[in-house]
Amino acid sequence: MGIIRTAFLTSVWGVTGGVASVGAGMAYLAASTTIVDLTKSDPIFKTKAYAKYNPKGNPALQDVVIKRIPLRKIRPELRDNEEALTLEFCRGIWSRWGFWVQSKFHERYDKPPGTEAYLWHTSDLALAKYETGLKFSNHFEVVDNEGNQIVVRCGGSPLEAGLRNSDGLVFLSAKIDKEAQQAEFSLKSTLFSSAAPFVEGAGHPIPPKILFLHRWYVRILVESATRNVKS
Repeated sequence: MGIIRTAFLTSVWGVTGGVASVGAGMAYLAASTTIVDLTKSDPIFKTKAYAKYNPKGNPALQDVVIKRIPLRKIRPELRDNEEALTLEFCRGIWSRWGFWVQSKFHERYDKPPGTEAYLWHTSDLALAKYETGLKFSNHFEVVDNEGNQIVVRCGGSPLEAGLRNSDGLVFLSAKIDKEAQQAEFSLKSTLFSSAAPFVEGAGHPIPPKILFLHRWYVRILVESATRNVKS
């Protein structure tokens, strides 16, 4: 939990440029982003990726962070192209200050043999196309890219291709609403143990302290990522 806590505190400090307190940073995140639990009817649960990586339908922590930005504040070349907007949002998730601490930790302490071809630097993640099969930081792998939605497997290492005790999927997308003149960015996460036996009525395996940090960390990732698309 140490790296998650460190990444969280450092990134909250970065929300306000290191000027305001952590409390002020959290207040800003709460006001500028929305996080809610995903319902069972959400389309991600009907995707091939979800069926493949959680084949037993094990219980999961599942939520979505949403942030809306007026189109006039979006870079002009992205205002009419959802695929380009989604790609830049995805690049922002993994290449900006929200993910920087975690990426440096993995690069220094979690780089086993067999991961030499993975991406490790945020400068490379800022330029990646996030095509299916891309692996980075030894805990992330792009498992689907449909243009307007990019799916990243998280949890264990890509070296462990099968079912895992720690597993999950992140769904990243951007939508353009011309009528409302705004862009909507979403990060949907579902965390589970794909290797565990299915138990009817069981809850998700995420401890309360990790749950608390997770809900703020995903807000931080979205906030930092959207600054990648602003004009």
